[in-house]
Amino acid sequence: MVRDIVRMRDIRFEKGLFENWRTGKIMDELLCSYKGLPKGVNYMVIGDPGVGKTTIILDMLSDLSVNSGARVLFVSVEMNEIDLAIYVQRFPKFQNLDILFVEGDFEQDSSGNKTFDTVSEVLSQGWDVIAIDSFYELQGIVKEEENITLKKAESKLLSLMKQQCKGGNARNINSTFLTIQQVTKTGAFVGSNRLKHSITAMMELRLENPKNIYSDRYAVFTKHRRGDVGVRMYYDLSATGDVFYNEERFRNDQQIRRLQSDAANSIRNLADQFDLLFNNITTEKQ
Repeated sequence: MVRDIVRMRDIRFEKGLFENWRTGKIMDELLCSYKGLPKGVNYMVIGDPGVGKTTIILDMLSDLSVNSGARVLFVSVEMNEIDLAIYVQRFPKFQNLDILFVEGDFEQDSSGNKTFDTVSEVLSQGWDVIAIDSFYELQGIVKEEENITLKKAESKLLSLMKQQCKGGNARNINSTFLTIQQVTKTGAFVGSNRLKHSITAMMELRLENPKNIYSDRYAVFTKHRRGDVGVRMYYDLSATGDVFYNEERFRNDQQIRRLQSDAANSIRNLADQFDLLFNNITTEKQ
């Protein structure tokens, strides 16, 4: 669909749209260059098996709710109530989250309430931050229930998310999505190029040694329209009750990247000066 030509100076935004939600932790500095989780965006989260994707997302939702008063929703497609009860035992603060459990019913008749309709109805209530675990599983359920292709199921979900991001809900708020996506055995992103291009940022949760589940874990953005890429945030899930983020290692990583950037700029400046000097010498000889 081709849209009308506009100028940014003519577009008006709601007051507060660019005031981010805050977790109250150092993670805020990784989420955005001006701290916190932006409104009306879609952050996709991928990572190695067992790295703690669900735990990190649930922790963020809980912190956003407590520290910013955000109305948050967790859409659980991969785990049921019993599965999540284990998480609550280790992290009691998760018990206060609003959760929508999704289970595909592939034997229902045509008059049954489809998963997509249910999710759409719940999202239309208006939520500040919505986490989906996972997009691929939800896409598969929609595909099977509605007897459509994966591509069409993806389109339906992306259209729904885009509608919510633009405030198409009962509260007229710009919802933000934290969407967990599956990866292949080699750790590669599962999904179409359209899905990849539609997101605002891609946060990867990785093991420092993928072959050792006990190695250090870190979060890093490999795509980010609102912040830096390549900066690592190390975290620890061994404690009970909260996720620990290593601020010292984060600061060190930032410093190293700044030094690398300064060194690269110096090399480019020296190269430009050499080219200018060489060109002047060549001109004088001519």
